[in-house]
Amino acid sequence: MTKIVTHIRKNGGILSGDLSRIMSKKYGITEEAARKRIERFKSPIHKLKGIFSDKKSFIYHSDDYQTEEYYDGLLAAIMSDAKRIGAIITAIKFHHGLVNMKELANYSISPISRIDGHMKFDTLIELLLKNDFVRKYDDETLGLNALLGGKHNPNLSHIKAIELSKAIVLQRFEIWSKNIGLTSFKKGKNNNVVGGFQFAFSAPTYIDGLTRYKGNVKNPGFLIADILLGNDTNEETVSFFLRKIAAIKASNPVLDLFPVIIVDGIKTKALNKLKSNGVLIASIRELFGNEYSELLKSLINIVTNAGAILKKDPEQYINLMEKLTKLVDGKTNNLRGDLFELAVGYYYSKYCRNLDISKRVTLQETNQSKEIDVLAVFENEVKIVECKGYNYPVDIDYIEDYISNKIVIIRKWAMNVYPEKSLTFEIWSTGGFTEAAEKKLANAKVKTKKYGIEYFNKQKILEKANGINSPKFKEILRDYFLKEIA
Repeated sequence: MTKIVTHIRKNGGILSGDLSRIMSKKYGITEEAARKRIERFKSPIHKLKGIFSDKKSFIYHSDDYQTEEYYDGLLAAIMSDAKRIGAIITAIKFHHGLVNMKELANYSISPISRIDGHMKFDTLIELLLKNDFVRKYDDETLGLNALLGGKHNPNLSHIKAIELSKAIVLQRFEIWSKNIGLTSFKKGKNNNVVGGFQFAFSAPTYIDGLTRYKGNVKNPGFLIADILLGNDTNEETVSFFLRKIAAIKASNPVLDLFPVIIVDGIKTKALNKLKSNGVLIASIRELFGNEYSELLKSLINIVTNAGAILKKDPEQYINLMEKLTKLVDGKTNNLRGDLFELAVGYYYSKYCRNLDISKRVTLQETNQSKEIDVLAVFENEVKIVECKGYNYPVDIDYIEDYISNKIVIIRKWAMNVYPEKSLTFEIWSTGGFTEAAEKKLANAKVKTKKYGIEYFNKQKILEKANGINSPKFKEILRDYFLKEIA
């Protein structure tokens, strides 16, 4: 028995099925007898149950719990015998360490709706959090436990650049599918459920071969698409898509699907695997052309390195926005909001000494963290700017949380980093503010003495833009961020 314990410790842990086979050979007993012995193991040998196939458990020594060796053994066990968890881990790693929870279900092989024999996605996430496999990075984002391959300091700017690029590509893909008659106008949805599973994009399609009649009623099939962008796309990273399709076909065989996976590059084995399973591989370069593909690369670079680029060569931002307005149709609020940070950063790049875009700061004593949209450092002052590039006004609930929560946390951080500089908190909102929100800001501006508060609506933003010598910048502000605002 001592040798078995040594074997368990050597690997950081082992699956019960593997251990039963080892014990069967070593002691000349049946695997069933070995399994019964394993069930009788007591401390310091422990079992992690409820996540592996065929009721297997992960056997480990208490001294190894949550060590690097423990997580190495656990990760190997998950990837071989807990596929639904493995899909989540693969997705988070592919996306450089963090995934928005609204999008994570796209890369899961667990359904949103109840399907017999499948664990629901929300139940899976609860299980992952309970076992400390994943952790909430903030209210909207999940990351991996660092010992399972997660990143201690993920590059938030690069992750945001990839998210923004994905949104732009999916928008373009929807237009493409409509233009060739594959789907109908305004029928496409992002992060939508088809056949119980969530997809990055889906839309009903009435093309021949994908429709069925029920009586005299013509029922559509569905175009379903997921997107993998910004990393190596191999067999492991595409397997979730094939598993989702297989699960839908098994549970709902009358639902006809047109499966598409959108990529910016793909390994040969993954390509062949998808093709052999009837999946259309939509290469961004092949579908939308070289100019579009190069634009995405430029967008990712500029958003990733926004602070440095805007200080060193701010005209790169102007050139990017000019190309975007030509190549990206039907701009959405989300895209406008993300790109507005760069616009404000461009403005301050003309005046400040140092500039950061999308900087996450953390209070070490409480581990509270917040994201700063634009951080502009001057000789004697630091401006901390919140950017809201939407076509609707910021409401009172947001402003109350901004003043009582976000400003408080960021101010404590800033006082430690910039003890000799005055602090000014600004909020730029292209959609303005509700009456109650503006009243709250006005009162806070008057009453607050230890730091400054400023707020700018559409008109004041234009006035600030008129203060710098850049006609192209003012044109971009008007056409891209302010044109649709009444």
